[in-house]
This record gives sequence, C-alpha cells and structure tokens, in this order.
Amino acid sequence: MAARRGLLVDYGGVLTTSLAVSFGAFCVETGVDPARLKEVLAAAYASAPPGSDLDGLVVSVETGRLPVEEFDRKLAAALSQGLEVPLEETGLAARMFAGAGPDPKMTSAVSAARAAGIRTALVSNTWGRHAYPDGLTGSFDAMILSGEVGVRKPDPEIYLLAAERIGLAPEECVFVDDIPVNVESARALGIAGVLHRDAAITIPKLEALLEVLLA
Repeated sequence: MAARRGLLVDYGGVLTTSLAVSFGAFCVETGVDPARLKEVLAAAYASAPPGSDLDGLVVSVETGRLPVEEFDRKLAAALSQGLEVPLEETGLAARMFAGAGPDPKMTSAVSAARAAGIRTALVSNTWGRHAYPDGLTGSFDAMILSGEVGVRKPDPEIYLLAAERIGLAPEECVFVDDIPVNVESARALGIAGVLHRDAAITIPKLEALLEVLLA
C-alpha cells in the first residue's frame, strides 16, 4: 500500500497530556466528587432523562448550537450538588481542562510530518476555543473544530470535511484519536485509524503509515 499523505489529529488527550489527570486535579481543587463528575459527564454525553438540563448538553456545545457560557452554567449547577459552596460557572470548562498541557513528543511529531510534506489537519470536538493555544495553527494546514463546522466526531462528515480541507481523499489520510469509537468511524471511510495511548507507541505507527521520520 502506498504511503498516506495526510495526517488528521485529535487535540485533547492526543496532543496534550491526560485529560483524566486534568479532571482529577479539578476535582481536588474544587471538592467535586470524582464519581459525581463521571456521572454528570455520562449524562451530559448521552444518558440524561429527556427534559433534563443535561440532556444533549455535550452534543449541543460541541456542534456550536449552545454557547459555551450556557454550557458552563448548566454543568456548574449539576456539579455543585452536594457542595457547600456552588461552583463558579464562569470559565468552568476551561478550568476543567487547565491541567492538560501539551505533549511535546506528539506536537513535535505533527510538526515533523508537516515539514516532511505531509498535509495536516486538527480534528477536534470543542467545548469553546479556550483549550487551543494561539500558536497551534502553525502546525496545521487546516483546523476542523466541531463547534465551528457544526458537526462532531464520530460523525463521518467531519472526517470527510477534514480530508477535503487538505485536498486529499479519505483513503490517503491517517487519523489519530484517543477514543475508540472515533477511530472506528474514521476507519469505516477508508482512513487509517490509530488509537492513541502513548507517544512511544503512536509515533512508530505513524512513521510506518506515512513513511517519514517523526522523532
């Protein structure tokens, strides 16, 4: 098989350190029970009762239908249950992600791929723009942020859009994400999917698929 010429990359948990660690630090700082955080996020993603403030909350913010300020307000209210002092709602999502910093090995690998002629695109589900550093755009030929394009992973349309934005067919691309369902959705389109767990494992896989040195 010919080498792939496009690299599509998730942001949180792939180009950053662990989001789980960041969420844990948020719980320590605020006093939110980690079990409560897990329960609230599960409901906000999929399983809240219809009519609940959490019903469809994450899908709405990630597709840009709900302002991040309203998302923060509803999430703060749910997470404040059981706390003596309610959480400050302003900037809540940003504070939850504040403990995740860049993974230098992965960010360097993306930069090396682009320098070698690989076309690159960031493909990320967004809870607002706060998570993305200003200099990030310099590593990518295109940035596909769900809140701006109105579609989110694992919807196949977002991968097709990313490939189109960098001028390639899906079969010419590789996609890296830390969530299995997102990787499987990309693979169904002919994209080579790489499930990320650690840079030491992911980078050699990318080197083999792209046929370039990244480290």
